[in-house]
Amino acid sequence: MKTLEKAFSVLEYLMEKGEAGVTEISEHLNLSKNNVFRALITFEEHGLVEKDPETEKYKLGVNSVRLGYGYIQKNPLIKLSEPVFKNLRFKLLETVNLTVLDDQKKYVVYVIEEETIKPVKVKSRLGMRFDLDAYTASAKALRKAVLGEKGFVFDYEYNTQTEIAGGACVVRDYRGRPIGAVEIIAPIYRMPFDRVEKEIKPTLQEVALELSLKLGYWD
Repeated sequence: MKTLEKAFSVLEYLMEKGEAGVTEISEHLNLSKNNVFRALITFEEHGLVEKDPETEKYKLGVNSVRLGYGYIQKNPLIKLSEPVFKNLRFKLLETVNLTVLDDQKKYVVYVIEEETIKPVKVKSRLGMRFDLDAYTASAKALRKAVLGEKGFVFDYEYNTQTEIAGGACVVRDYRGRPIGAVEIIAPIYRMPFDRVEKEIKPTLQEVALELSLKLGYWD
């Protein structure tokens, strides 16, 4: 099991980094070069990673995309959310994201993004994974829900360093369990507290309720 965990940590590093060589992966993950190389060779044989013959660096392969696509196709929340999020983007005129909570309730992953049509945008989070104790609005809202807060939990994100502001509301499944969040992110100057309270919060709570009801949620 430990060997498998180490191998998958290599895949996770490539997912976050984009591409990397054996030495870099070895040093970052504190694994021997031999272990990293063996894992990469195995993944390459199964199409999960690809090696650039010029740089000798590795990146995720086409079968990794297939795995991700398979998850998206089978996840009912994601399938239900796609048309809803297109409408939500035009209603709020800001970038909106769907995040999902992993089964172990440790991570929040960004799986849908509808980008604002406004010229000033924030950096995309699509495909990114954050710890549940991270600063993002989704992580904060889901953390509250996991710890037992009831209802459609809402939380804020105001980061003066990145100049990003946002809000998120928890989505629940048919058992009432938190499984994801509806999130909006934008430059701070477009997200004054008054707008968040009067427009953003009720809109996200409405969408979160709509998705939860479609999943069989009943309070």
